Amino acid sequence: MIFPYNRLTALHHLHTSFEIVVPRSGRVCARLNEAECAAGPGELLVVFPGVVHSYDPAVASEGVVMVFSDHMLLEPEAPWAEMCPAAPVVSLERVDRDVAHCLERLIELSAAGDINRALASAYLSLMFIRMTPALQLQRVASPATKDLLYRAMQYMSQNLAAPLSIRGTARALGVNNYYLSHVLNERLNMGFRAYLNALRIDRARRYLRVTSRTIEEIAAACGFANLRTFDRVFAERCGCTPRDFRKTAAALRREHLERQGAQEK
Repeated sequence: MIFPYNRLTALHHLHTSFEIVVPRSGRVCARLNEAECAAGPGELLVVFPGVVHSYDPAVASEGVVMVFSDHMLLEPEAPWAEMCPAAPVVSLERVDRDVAHCLERLIELSAAGDINRALASAYLSLMFIRMTPALQLQRVASPATKDLLYRAMQYMSQNLAAPLSIRGTARALGVNNYYLSHVLNERLNMGFRAYLNALRIDRARRYLRVTSRTIEEIAAACGFANLRTFDRVFAERCGCTPRDFRKTAAALRREHLERQGAQEK
């Protein structure tokens, strides 16, 4: 999926998809695992599956975000989850021009609302072939050797729709729930419930941006037991209701489409 943004906000999280941020103005400041990096116009920020990342909401930027699974690449059998780019910021001027061409074609297809999966897969695959040398891929630790915080994030991200509790999560990870609580508070400066709600709201915002699911369906898919709780937690984190957020996201998308159309003329 491809959607425009006007200020990226996301707490430390990870997922099984690729994420590419394409800034059009301003700079995106991110933290990938323990490294800080920034990307501006003419650059791409590439986040691999399994990489813990967050964005600094205090930094203004506008652009486009692309999120897609490794199944969209023509080499789905490649161990993408075991790789991580040592250089996640890619300058379009320093890579083959096919990268910029494929990128713009994907954005145009998305703007037209008619993405052919096979064609999108071909563009994404060619992009990655051309970008691979610049990314400087390296092997990362296996899940069994990654620290508790990573494993907790991974487990919570994969089970957001379930009725998660700190006791159940700690049991699944094979640790004491008091120790897990200590790690979350020390490393993320928030407790289990606060982090879980933040993860759920971040996923809800993505659904509100790019799907036509009802508010009730989104609340259930993100693990909220009822609509009242979803509305309350969403307003606490975003300062607006899910319905207002969807309206704002739709207006931003229309503005993006109009801008894209004007550029094509």
